[in-house]
Amino acid sequence: MLKSKLQNKILLMVTSLVLFLMSLMLIVFVITDYLNLFDRSHTVGLQTAKMLSYMDTVKVGLEEKTDVEKIGDLEAVIEHYSNQVDATFIVIQDKTGHVLASPDSNQIGKVIPYKDGYKAIVFGANYSMLSNEIIGPSVSSKAPIYNEEENQIIGVVTVGYLISDLREIVYNRVEKLIYISLLILALGIYISFRLAKSIRKDTFGLDPEQIAKFYMERKAILSSIDEGIIAVSQSGKITLINTAARSILDIKRSRIGNDLDTIFPNLPTVAELNESVIQSFEIVYSAKRLVVSAMPLRLEGVLKGALITFRDTTEMAEVVNTLYEVRKYSDDLRAQTHEFTNKLYLISGLLQLGKYEEAVCTIQTEINISDNTNQFILENIKDPHVQAILFGKIGKASEMKVGFEIDDNSSLESLPKWFGTGALTVILGNLIDNALEETAKNSGGQVSFFTLDFGEDIIFEVSDNGHGIQINQMDTLYQKGYSTKSTTGRGFGLANVQQAVSSLGGTIQVSSTKEGTIFSVYIPKHAENKGREVK
Repeated sequence: MLKSKLQNKILLMVTSLVLFLMSLMLIVFVITDYLNLFDRSHTVGLQTAKMLSYMDTVKVGLEEKTDVEKIGDLEAVIEHYSNQVDATFIVIQDKTGHVLASPDSNQIGKVIPYKDGYKAIVFGANYSMLSNEIIGPSVSSKAPIYNEEENQIIGVVTVGYLISDLREIVYNRVEKLIYISLLILALGIYISFRLAKSIRKDTFGLDPEQIAKFYMERKAILSSIDEGIIAVSQSGKITLINTAARSILDIKRSRIGNDLDTIFPNLPTVAELNESVIQSFEIVYSAKRLVVSAMPLRLEGVLKGALITFRDTTEMAEVVNTLYEVRKYSDDLRAQTHEFTNKLYLISGLLQLGKYEEAVCTIQTEINISDNTNQFILENIKDPHVQAILFGKIGKASEMKVGFEIDDNSSLESLPKWFGTGALTVILGNLIDNALEETAKNSGGQVSFFTLDFGEDIIFEVSDNGHGIQINQMDTLYQKGYSTKSTTGRGFGLANVQQAVSSLGGTIQVSSTKEGTIFSVYIPKHAENKGREVK
């Protein structure tokens, strides 16, 4: 019992095709065979008639037609040649139309007037034609018989093939062919049934409509996923790439069939993924920060390829940087508030003790320091974001009892918009905070900030008089999670700094001794100079 539309369609299609071919073959065979038999009847009949007309036995039989023995020899000859060429009949007539030899004994001795045979008896022509003259509708071949002495026509030989006999021959052959065709039809139905069953197994029992629906659903699902998805074969060729992947990677044309290396050159190969369940990476692709996961694809335990998924974290990183900037500003404002609160307590205490001159002197000192610092920052550092960062760090340094000074040679114009406040906050905030934390361990801690935008690069430099960085720590300085501090949850500041500097196309250098550490950041002013080596 067929259970699948696919099986029904395949069976119907194959059966129809076989029937059509069988019918066409039978029609072509009948027509071709019938025509071939006609041609053969014309050719063989005419050759036989001409051959008999030259035989001495035939000529003698006609000349001595009263001799019973000669007539017997004549009948024996025509019977022999009838069997040899499968002719229906061979008839010999004399000049007057008397039948001397015929397979029909009733015709012997009778006169059959020459109608279709007049060309042979009158003109001596050899020819074949369709005729009803002798027995019935037949292919008749006629040849005149000449006597040897006077070379005169003394009779006519007629070799004939009945049309009904020719048709019967064709029908017999067609009948055999039909049996063979039915066997082929049965074999075709069996093969189509097995083929349909095999296809149904390969398609997991799904009909074409279900496969099409499944494909469209899969396409819709892949198109609606925000995460980029790329599937690759065992040889590393891309077999699938969804809409999100093409959008994230800004791919205009299809990459199906291309090597994965053309997109992600540094990912592990499919063979390398065989031993691990999933591997995650963070890479930069066309200024976009992508988090990439690679996992092997297995079918029934056999490795068939790999699945690459990735997400663009650039926007997420910008949001995180913005939140980080807000948190830094909040911490710096809190430090400033705390520091000024302490100073207000000091002034309040002096006033309560009646030491008015000392209170006024303290106020004036703070005003002078604040005015000088603020005036220098506002006059020499024109970028408002850098100004805000420095004002915040000054308050934080004061709270931590660390000296924080801005180099008198510093000079900075407004930064280009493509810098972004998030990256700037990450770079300066982390470098200054690390320096403050390092120098706060000892009395007399001092942190210096220097900036300059002369030439093609913008330079930021943060130095401190801490204990420095050990040589064996240099290689792991920018690794995530690495920290010289014992507390957990640290070690991401310098990693984020390096990441932010790289996103701006800049470089970071560090020099350290036992007397302190200097971090120098070089960022190109123009976006087209990203990645240029700093000399």
